[in-house]
Amino acid sequence: MNKLLLFFCLLLIFACGDARKKQTNTTADTLASKAKGHVESGQKDTVQSGPTKKEKPEAEAPDQINDEMIQKAIVYRSDSSLNMFENIRADYRIFGYQAPDTNSRKLLLVSVFTKDVEGNPYHCDYGSYYYSGAMEDTQIKFVKRTGDFVEANLIKDKVILTPIFFHKSWVEFKD
Repeated sequence: MNKLLLFFCLLLIFACGDARKKQTNTTADTLASKAKGHVESGQKDTVQSGPTKKEKPEAEAPDQINDEMIQKAIVYRSDSSLNMFENIRADYRIFGYQAPDTNSRKLLLVSVFTKDVEGNPYHCDYGSYYYSGAMEDTQIKFVKRTGDFVEANLIKDKVILTPIFFHKSWVEFKD
């Protein structure tokens, strides 16, 4: 009887250890799979929509930007207008921030990617668009360079709504 009890205890110990090992492997396999871009059935990779005071739903993982196909916002020196043109063959995801800091509130997004635009998944206060011309009666006017950012004014119906900041890596200047 004691041998039988000892056998069951050892079996239980080994079974528990094996279950933990299987769970660890499953977790490691899942993480490795996600790192390669695979998603298990029923799960979605997510990205935080940015720091907020109240919790917001998460946006789906963004599409990857092809560094060879990047399109930037253009500031025309002649009138200080800042424009982002629609181009399905180029990659762009240009956020306008509340302050010259990528951790500040996202106010505006212009992107070629449908996942970024439809339903405004990043909860930008002034919306998400495929190009700046899609913003009705709205203009963006360059003000100045501020460190690693370009400051502009978001203007609707000739009224300045707010200053808005774009990372300088996404902006180019033209005459």
